Amino acid sequence: MYLKEVVCDNCGFGCDPGTPVTACPDCGSPLKLRYDFDRIEQAVNREELSDSGTERFREFLPLDDPPASLGEGATPVVGSSSLGGDLPGELYFKLEFVNPTGSFKDRGTVMTVSKACEWEVGAVADDSSGNAGASLAGYSAMAGLDCTVYVPASASGEKIVQVKSYGAELKEVPGPRERATDKIKEDTSGTDTYYASHNLSPYFPEGLKTIAYELSEEFGWNPPEHVVVPVGGGALLVGIHRGFRDLARLDWIDRIPRLHGVQVESCNPVVRAFENSWDRTRPTESKPTIAEGVHISNPERGKEILEAIRSTGGRALGVTESEVKEALRKLARKEGLFSEPTSAVPVAGLKRLSDKGAIGSGERVVIPITGSGLKDVEAWKDS
Repeated sequence: MYLKEVVCDNCGFGCDPGTPVTACPDCGSPLKLRYDFDRIEQAVNREELSDSGTERFREFLPLDDPPASLGEGATPVVGSSSLGGDLPGELYFKLEFVNPTGSFKDRGTVMTVSKACEWEVGAVADDSSGNAGASLAGYSAMAGLDCTVYVPASASGEKIVQVKSYGAELKEVPGPRERATDKIKEDTSGTDTYYASHNLSPYFPEGLKTIAYELSEEFGWNPPEHVVVPVGGGALLVGIHRGFRDLARLDWIDRIPRLHGVQVESCNPVVRAFENSWDRTRPTESKPTIAEGVHISNPERGKEILEAIRSTGGRALGVTESEVKEALRKLARKEGLFSEPTSAVPVAGLKRLSDKGAIGSGERVVIPITGSGLKDVEAWKDS
């Protein structure tokens, strides 16, 4: 492993990788991982990558032992057959719903569960609108860990069934999404249960870096000009940014794509911060949305999300509920992609990006289709 230390940029806290941590114990901020890139550069050559999936990029990952893998990663990229015709560039989809539990979250979960196994932690927990909880439950079942998942009472029934199917304990928390976060912090504080938060753990975004690695390789180490993602807690966008930054540091790619974050207008703290030139997000009132995966009113990684968007020349923009529903239908009826509503959020943002002149002629745009439509069948009943 080439991971050197775990650090907090906010207060200066640091610890070695053998210490189980979620957030900074001193100030509560998200932690970051620092690697020995000189050793990585000597150890790996992009022309000699081996294995497949997550294991293919093991030198870039924070693990001593082989990952507790279910075969995540190596997802296909397909060109748009219809929706790309409305753009001046080329549109592609990366099919993240083919991961083992049906969403991109598996890439991050394999890191947190693998670290829990290295630390010999016996129990893990997370709060989730559904996908992260289902992923943690599935990987915990495979690894032999006790798992508890806290979900808002409004979470989709399909995701709740999936969590239960793996034998995890489910705790439904009344009230807004944020209440589930408050409750799990109360319950796990001072216990031996590792809070494997996909919104806070420094290890979760590390698995999502592999999306950037795969995209770069799939496009012949000439990555697309744009990547457009839905933004809730922000781990997806942050992880993708870290991945491209790793490759640029090693001179495997000669530029980092513009990263664009799309939210729904009913819950858009990142958009508000971006438009007001704030350096971090601020709590905002929110309303329910069909895209429950982006329903987070003040993401823990708000500062890092904004840094990723701004440093790459990207944009943050909001879309309406009706635009998300229309994009959801178009994905299925024009592209043959049956996705959950959160996956349709960046698709809904494409026209706005194009209208703003953000996408140039011939430029390539990639959207990850983050979760299967089977995760939220209820959303399709009126479609």
